[in-house]
Amino acid sequence: MPSTIIVFGDSITEGNTLPPEDRLRAWVNLVQARSHGWLRMVNEGKGGRPTASLDEFEEMLARQPRPDLLVIALGTNDSRNIGEDCIPAAIANLLGMITRARETWGRQLTILLVGPPNIRQDALGPTRPIAAQRDAKLRELGVAYETVAAAFHCEYTSLYGIIPPASLANDGVHPDAAGNEAIATALLPKLLSLVK
Repeated sequence: MPSTIIVFGDSITEGNTLPPEDRLRAWVNLVQARSHGWLRMVNEGKGGRPTASLDEFEEMLARQPRPDLLVIALGTNDSRNIGEDCIPAAIANLLGMITRARETWGRQLTILLVGPPNIRQDALGPTRPIAAQRDAKLRELGVAYETVAAAFHCEYTSLYGIIPPASLANDGVHPDAAGNEAIATALLPKLLSLVK
Protein backbone atom coordinates (compact mmCIF):
# COMPACT_ATOMS: atom_id res chain seq x y z
CA MET A 1 0.00 0.00 0.00
CA PRO A 2 1.53 3.35 -0.99
CA SER A 3 2.34 6.08 1.50
CA THR A 4 0.26 9.22 1.05
CA ILE A 5 2.00 12.57 0.72
CA ILE A 6 0.06 15.83 0.61
CA VAL A 7 1.88 18.73 -1.03
CA PHE A 8 0.47 22.12 -0.03
CA GLY A 9 2.04 24.50 -2.48
CA ASP A 10 1.63 27.16 -5.12
CA SER A 11 1.52 27.20 -8.93
CA ILE A 12 4.87 25.40 -9.14
CA THR A 13 3.31 22.50 -7.24
CA GLU A 14 0.07 22.69 -9.19
CA GLY A 15 1.87 22.71 -12.52
CA ASN A 16 -0.72 25.06 -13.92
CA THR A 17 1.72 26.97 -16.12
CA LEU A 18 2.74 23.89 -18.07
CA PRO A 19 1.01 23.48 -21.42
CA PRO A 20 -1.79 20.87 -21.42
CA GLU A 21 0.36 18.29 -23.19
CA ASP A 22 2.98 18.56 -20.41
CA ARG A 23 0.69 18.47 -17.33
CA LEU A 24 1.62 14.87 -16.57
CA ARG A 25 5.21 16.09 -16.34
CA ALA A 26 4.48 18.31 -13.31
CA TRP A 27 6.96 17.35 -10.62
CA VAL A 28 4.31 15.91 -8.28
CA ASN A 29 3.13 13.53 -11.01
CA LEU A 30 6.69 12.55 -11.90
CA VAL A 31 7.48 11.72 -8.28
CA GLN A 32 4.46 9.46 -7.98
CA ALA A 33 5.16 7.72 -11.29
CA ARG A 34 8.80 7.12 -10.42
CA SER A 35 8.18 5.87 -6.89
CA HIS A 36 7.26 2.40 -8.24
CA GLY A 37 4.07 2.31 -6.22
CA TRP A 38 5.61 3.53 -2.96
CA LEU A 39 4.03 7.00 -3.03
CA ARG A 40 0.57 8.41 -3.63
CA MET A 41 0.95 12.14 -4.17
CA VAL A 42 -1.94 14.49 -3.39
CA ASN A 43 -1.45 17.77 -5.22
CA GLU A 44 -2.79 20.65 -3.13
CA GLY A 45 -1.07 23.32 -5.20
CA LYS A 46 -2.77 26.55 -6.24
CA GLY A 47 -1.55 29.39 -8.39
CA GLY A 48 -0.64 32.62 -6.61
CA ARG A 49 -0.69 31.08 -3.13
CA PRO A 50 1.50 32.76 -0.47
CA THR A 51 2.15 31.48 3.04
CA ALA A 52 -0.67 33.76 4.24
CA SER A 53 -3.23 31.28 2.84
CA LEU A 54 -4.11 29.95 6.28
CA ASP A 55 -7.84 29.71 5.51
CA GLU A 56 -7.08 27.51 2.51
CA PHE A 57 -4.79 25.42 4.68
CA GLU A 58 -7.62 24.93 7.20
CA GLU A 59 -9.94 23.86 4.37
CA MET A 60 -7.36 21.35 3.22
CA LEU A 61 -7.01 19.94 6.75
CA ALA A 62 -10.77 19.46 6.95
CA ARG A 63 -10.99 17.89 3.48
CA GLN A 64 -8.07 15.48 3.49
CA PRO A 65 -7.52 12.42 5.68
CA ARG A 66 -4.26 12.24 7.61
CA PRO A 67 -1.30 11.66 5.29
CA ASP A 68 1.93 9.86 6.03
CA LEU A 69 3.80 13.05 5.17
CA LEU A 70 2.81 16.70 4.77
CA VAL A 71 4.95 18.81 2.44
CA ILE A 72 4.68 22.61 2.64
CA ALA A 73 6.21 24.13 -0.50
CA LEU A 74 5.53 27.86 -0.43
CA GLY A 75 7.50 31.09 -0.54
CA THR A 76 7.87 32.09 -4.18
CA ASN A 77 4.87 34.42 -3.99
CA ASP A 78 5.99 35.79 -0.60
CA SER A 79 9.23 36.96 -2.21
CA ARG A 80 7.31 39.64 -4.10
CA ASN A 81 7.31 41.51 -0.80
CA ILE A 82 10.85 42.85 -0.62
CA GLY A 83 10.20 44.73 2.63
CA GLU A 84 11.59 43.89 6.05
CA ASP A 85 8.33 42.22 7.07
CA CYS A 86 8.55 39.52 4.36
CA ILE A 87 10.47 36.92 6.35
CA PRO A 88 8.81 37.43 9.78
CA ALA A 89 5.33 37.29 8.21
CA ALA A 90 6.11 34.17 6.20
CA ILE A 91 7.56 32.40 9.23
CA ALA A 92 4.57 33.30 11.40
CA ASN A 93 2.30 31.83 8.73
CA LEU A 94 4.44 28.72 8.45
CA LEU A 95 4.34 28.19 12.20
CA GLY A 96 0.58 28.54 12.09
CA MET A 97 0.39 25.76 9.50
CA ILE A 98 2.70 23.48 11.45
CA THR A 99 0.70 24.00 14.63
CA ARG A 100 -2.70 23.44 13.01
CA ALA A 101 -1.52 20.38 11.09
CA ARG A 102 -0.28 18.72 14.27
CA GLU A 103 -3.40 19.69 16.21
CA THR A 104 -5.50 18.08 13.47
CA TRP A 105 -3.41 15.08 12.46
CA GLY A 106 -1.34 14.42 15.59
CA ARG A 107 1.98 15.55 17.00
CA GLN A 108 3.80 12.65 15.34
CA LEU A 109 2.94 13.89 11.85
CA THR A 110 6.06 14.22 9.71
CA ILE A 111 6.26 17.61 8.00
CA LEU A 112 8.72 18.55 5.28
CA LEU A 113 9.37 22.25 4.71
CA VAL A 114 10.62 22.97 1.21
CA GLY A 115 12.65 26.12 0.73
CA PRO A 116 11.51 27.97 -2.41
CA PRO A 117 13.30 27.54 -5.73
CA ASN A 118 15.48 29.97 -7.59
CA ILE A 119 14.17 32.44 -10.15
CA ARG A 120 15.69 33.76 -13.36
CA GLN A 121 16.16 37.46 -12.84
CA ASP A 122 16.56 38.46 -16.49
CA ALA A 123 13.23 36.85 -17.45
CA LEU A 124 10.98 38.31 -14.76
CA GLY A 125 9.12 40.71 -17.03
CA PRO A 126 7.21 43.40 -15.09
CA THR A 127 8.78 42.37 -11.77
CA ARG A 128 12.32 42.61 -13.15
CA PRO A 129 13.04 45.95 -11.38
CA ILE A 130 12.95 44.07 -8.05
CA ALA A 131 14.57 40.90 -9.37
CA ALA A 132 17.72 41.09 -7.24
CA GLN A 133 15.77 41.88 -4.07
CA ARG A 134 13.28 39.12 -4.77
CA ASP A 135 16.07 36.62 -5.32
CA ALA A 136 17.60 37.67 -1.99
CA LYS A 137 14.25 37.11 -0.25
CA LEU A 138 14.02 33.60 -1.68
CA ARG A 139 17.43 32.77 -0.22
CA GLU A 140 16.48 34.34 3.13
CA LEU A 141 13.25 32.36 3.19
CA GLY A 142 15.20 29.15 2.70
CA VAL A 143 17.49 29.93 5.63
CA ALA A 144 14.50 30.82 7.82
CA TYR A 145 12.65 27.63 6.85
CA GLU A 146 15.66 25.55 7.82
CA THR A 147 15.80 27.28 11.21
CA VAL A 148 12.09 26.65 11.79
CA ALA A 149 12.46 23.01 10.79
CA ALA A 150 15.22 22.47 13.33
CA ALA A 151 13.32 24.24 16.10
CA PHE A 152 9.96 22.55 15.50
CA HIS A 153 11.09 19.02 14.63
CA CYS A 154 10.28 19.20 10.93
CA GLU A 155 12.30 18.01 7.99
CA TYR A 156 13.81 20.50 5.55
CA THR A 157 15.09 20.59 2.02
CA SER A 158 15.72 23.41 -0.44
CA LEU A 159 14.90 23.80 -4.12
CA TYR A 160 17.05 26.89 -4.50
CA GLY A 161 19.53 26.33 -7.32
CA ILE A 162 17.83 23.12 -8.48
CA ILE A 163 16.05 24.53 -11.54
CA PRO A 164 18.31 25.24 -14.55
CA PRO A 165 18.02 28.86 -15.76
CA ALA A 166 16.98 27.70 -19.23
CA SER A 167 13.92 26.04 -17.67
CA LEU A 168 12.77 29.42 -16.32
CA ALA A 169 12.98 31.30 -19.61
CA ASN A 170 9.22 31.78 -19.99
CA ASP A 171 8.57 34.14 -17.06
CA GLY A 172 11.53 33.73 -14.73
CA VAL A 173 9.52 31.91 -12.07
CA HIS A 174 7.66 28.88 -13.40
CA PRO A 175 9.75 25.90 -14.54
CA ASP A 176 9.07 24.17 -17.83
CA ALA A 177 8.87 20.38 -18.10
CA ALA A 178 12.66 20.06 -17.79
CA GLY A 179 12.57 22.20 -14.64
CA ASN A 180 9.86 19.98 -13.18
CA GLU A 181 12.07 17.03 -14.01
CA ALA A 182 14.87 18.63 -11.99
CA ILE A 183 12.57 19.18 -9.01
CA ALA A 184 11.27 15.60 -9.14
CA THR A 185 14.79 14.21 -9.33
CA ALA A 186 15.83 16.27 -6.31
CA LEU A 187 12.79 15.51 -4.16
CA LEU A 188 12.04 11.85 -4.86
CA PRO A 189 14.87 10.38 -2.72
CA LYS A 190 14.04 12.73 0.16
CA LEU A 191 10.34 11.85 0.07
CA LEU A 192 11.01 8.14 -0.08
CA SER A 193 13.41 8.36 2.84
CA LEU A 194 10.76 10.06 4.99
CA VAL A 195 8.03 7.47 4.52
CA LYS A 196 9.95 4.17 4.33
